[in-house]
Amino acid sequence: MLHPSIRSETSSSAILVLSFSICGWRLTVVLFFDSIVCVDNPGDGGGGEPVPVQDIWESFKVLLKCCAQKYTRGAKARLKNKVASLQQERAILLTTASGIITSDAVLTQSGYGSILGDSSKLKELDQLIDNQIQKETRECMLRSATRWHELGERNNKYFYRVIKERQSKQTIQSLKCSATGSVLVNSDDIIREARGFYQELYTPDLIDDAAVDSLLASIPDDVVLSPEDSDSLTDPILMDTLQDMVGHTPFGKSPGLDGLPFEVYKYLFKSSADFRTMLLGILNDALIGVFPSSWQQTRMVLLFKKGDPMLLKNWRPLSLINSDAKLFTKLLANRFNLVLPQLINPYQTGFMPNRLISDNGWLNQMFMAKARDVAPGTPHVAVLLDQEKAYDRVLLRFGFPLTLVDCLGTLFFGTEISISINGWLGIPIPQSRGLRQGDTLSPLLFNLAFEPLLRSILSCSGLSGVSLGGGAVSSAVCPLVPSVWIDTPNSSDRDFISQSVVTPPSPVKLLSYADDLEVFLTGPVNLSKTVLVSLSGVAHAAWVHIANSEGVEWHDSGSVGAVRFLGYPLYHTSTKLDTFLDDVRLNLLRHSNILRQRNLSLRGSGLVANSLLLSRLWHILRVVSAPAKWLDSVQALIRGYLLPFWPKPSMSTLYVPRKFGGVSLVDVHLQQLALQHVYIQWLIPGPNTTDFVSPWLVRGIQLYIGHASILPWFLYPAKFQSSLKRITPLAQLGKILQKLPPLSLSDTWSARWFLDLPLQCVVTVGDAVNTWSPTLVPSSVPLRYLVSDIFSWNQATDNLKNTRVVNARNVKEVRRALYPSDGWFAATGFLPTGLHNQTNRDVLLPTWLPALYHWTIPQGRGTMVTVSGIRPGDLRWFWHPDRAKFEIRAVIPAVIPTRFLLRPSLWRLFWSLDMTSKGFTPWWRLLQDCIGYRAKLHRWSPTKYPCASCPICLVSSSEDLFHFVVGCFDRWQYWCNMISLLGIGDIFETEFDVWSGLVSLCDLKQKPLSADMLVILGSGFSTLWKYHWRCVIDDVLWNSQAALNMFQHDHSSLIADNLASQSALFVIDTLVMPSG
Repeated sequence: MLHPSIRSETSSSAILVLSFSICGWRLTVVLFFDSIVCVDNPGDGGGGEPVPVQDIWESFKVLLKCCAQKYTRGAKARLKNKVASLQQERAILLTTASGIITSDAVLTQSGYGSILGDSSKLKELDQLIDNQIQKETRECMLRSATRWHELGERNNKYFYRVIKERQSKQTIQSLKCSATGSVLVNSDDIIREARGFYQELYTPDLIDDAAVDSLLASIPDDVVLSPEDSDSLTDPILMDTLQDMVGHTPFGKSPGLDGLPFEVYKYLFKSSADFRTMLLGILNDALIGVFPSSWQQTRMVLLFKKGDPMLLKNWRPLSLINSDAKLFTKLLANRFNLVLPQLINPYQTGFMPNRLISDNGWLNQMFMAKARDVAPGTPHVAVLLDQEKAYDRVLLRFGFPLTLVDCLGTLFFGTEISISINGWLGIPIPQSRGLRQGDTLSPLLFNLAFEPLLRSILSCSGLSGVSLGGGAVSSAVCPLVPSVWIDTPNSSDRDFISQSVVTPPSPVKLLSYADDLEVFLTGPVNLSKTVLVSLSGVAHAAWVHIANSEGVEWHDSGSVGAVRFLGYPLYHTSTKLDTFLDDVRLNLLRHSNILRQRNLSLRGSGLVANSLLLSRLWHILRVVSAPAKWLDSVQALIRGYLLPFWPKPSMSTLYVPRKFGGVSLVDVHLQQLALQHVYIQWLIPGPNTTDFVSPWLVRGIQLYIGHASILPWFLYPAKFQSSLKRITPLAQLGKILQKLPPLSLSDTWSARWFLDLPLQCVVTVGDAVNTWSPTLVPSSVPLRYLVSDIFSWNQATDNLKNTRVVNARNVKEVRRALYPSDGWFAATGFLPTGLHNQTNRDVLLPTWLPALYHWTIPQGRGTMVTVSGIRPGDLRWFWHPDRAKFEIRAVIPAVIPTRFLLRPSLWRLFWSLDMTSKGFTPWWRLLQDCIGYRAKLHRWSPTKYPCASCPICLVSSSEDLFHFVVGCFDRWQYWCNMISLLGIGDIFETEFDVWSGLVSLCDLKQKPLSADMLVILGSGFSTLWKYHWRCVIDDVLWNSQAALNMFQHDHSSLIADNLASQSALFVIDTLVMPSG
């Protein structure tokens, strides 16, 4: 029993204070798999004076740490000895069991009992050994921070390699002295230099109150928390809220100085009511600024970014905060997220709920493509600022309660930081300013600190910014889309292209805001890392001069490489984009080579390919339209990692979900489209106050297709694709629309929506009654002519009227086809029935599109999902070329199938088999017909493989797949020996029984085999596969007994378990108790 009422001041573990000490202790979560005692009664601290709950809490954590350290001392040696003892006991038991099984003597009832007992004991030993290995693996996973793990495919060597590489990224070999410029290599000197650097960094400067007032004045008066929202931030925490938050804490995260990870809190929260009560009290006290002392002690580690590793500015500080303090800041972050959207302008997308940081990246891509296309001479630039130091608060201006502001001020700016370098802790230094990287609340406070500057820029008339510009578009659906005029020649001729007329912002004004930002955030803007980027790529002389005079970097089409913005490339030429993407691919290749050393089966490597390799690309592909050639190269890289064999299945087979026989690999081509499909989804519901991208997107579409309504583009995307091809982001969205199911006209739409549709697309032509009747060719009518050129909306009668004065020849031809002037002619042109719809005449809402609820995508058998609600994974499956054939009800393959197609239930059974990992890949290749048997190889390359006969039996004239598996006499002899050894001859009597089980997972009567029988078949085939290639490569003759010996060696546990179960059944059936 632990007694947390003991004060930490009087505890023996709190007497000694060291300037430097080995750091990094953490409570190992594998202790929770041992028989340790949980604190279920914290006690009352005796009859002395009342002790603050914060002191009790600190004492409890100290004693918990001491208890864990004492318990784990020598645990590594104990684990090693335990495993060795279990393995020795297992080896003795196997030897004994083998002697009984191979004996020719008639088994007695006691003999059968011995087999059953040995088998049960063997199974128990295997489980104990596996538990010990699992425990060691969990420790390695925790240390390596590897977040994936597959049962049956563990490799501690891999984890140790990851640990070593991660440590190398956190090790500082030497530093350059800031005072003398000399190189420091001694640990004391390195830590002293780091302490001085961060002590200066975290020392606050004087704040100019006038500058602060100037920036805060730009915030509108109505941008403030309501009294209700303000009060909700400091409401007492409820037990249900705490329980939910503790239950959702992540596993495997590094703890702070106290060494207690979230797993400790999960464990104790479930098992101790007193612990729950104490923790709830600690967090509620924190709301009024009363904290445990350990919350203001933070360990900071340094992670290398890029550049010269001897300069501390190239190392990113990461705060490792105590887990209990993280619970508090997470609680505040959850509450902040409920109120921040009304305070933060929509252009701030980072760390904000329901916003994508990729929006800013995507919009920059469109601006740069537009600038390169039509306005290369306009001096527009993007300014990338880098803030070197920290920032203060503006919470009071936004209406945050004073008690909460004081609480955060104490928590963040009354903290002491101990810098951890190469496993050593430095003397703590005070953090009087700046937020903590690694804390969930810090990025939200950062957004609030930056908001005044952004509001100032948005409200400043001197900073005109960049627009899409150019052209005049009008709509007949007034007032749905108001007419917009932008100066450009020949606007009435045809589809027009925009031209920018915006002048560059005043550099003096821009630098003035930079100065205000420096004073307000109490940290200078790092001009050495500030970059001016020409949007069009042209080197504008005025901006180049400004960049040179201010000492900032200038970037245009002549510069080397692309500038990174939020992880995305800002590029001017395809060469720069290719260079950026080639670097991404090279990093992917290096990581795949490391993972290749694990030698995973297809089951494990498929998971790794998605979660550890391809996942690195999704952030980029949501914004960047990567060339198909580059995507093909990534595809080839992943295929080489997944399939280190030949012949290989097609990539489309790998993209199939596991339940249909694939490996659920993500198709990078389709994933790129599926990720960017979100911008189409956002257009469907209409304008949104937090969506700033869609208005720009709508404006770009209007300008490049020449229509005010975007409905024609949704209905007929192929018609406008050529107009969008110069703007890559828009052209990509056009490709997505063309891959979606065609959007059809709906009778539920108001007829007014049809006014903006091109006549070419809506008019259909029937047969002419008279041969001399002129025939209308709709495709000859230019897209600029709309239904509104013939019809007008009559607000008095609430319907469409054919009253327009038509002058254009093409429009006259359409009207003549719809309404022949001579009574002898019948109409040859027809309009959609919805045009004359009288059932929906409601006033149109201010939206971009009518209701599109009928626009759906099939998802599974008989299920539909709307285009606006479909997820990327479901969209990829819809686009899969073989989707239709997999969604039909499959049948059991024939005995000698030509196409292997199993039901999803059988594939799920296959992937869930408790079989050795190496057995999955060859069996999967058999099911996919991807085995190089001689007949196939001879057919593909007669020169290289002149003979199609079996290399094993040398009898068959042609080795087909059936012969390769069971048809060969020698191989079938191996199968017979194995079946006899396991006593399952009644199930697999002929080679066709084995073949049917392997290729259909069913018997000859199409009844699915049990999981145990399938494991036996898979294990047998894996040994056959292994021994076959040993004979072929080593050029030795097949020996069925040697193959059986290999099977016994590789699958001894399987044999023992199966013999035990078979013996038990035999004993029950044959043994009869003697009569009385």
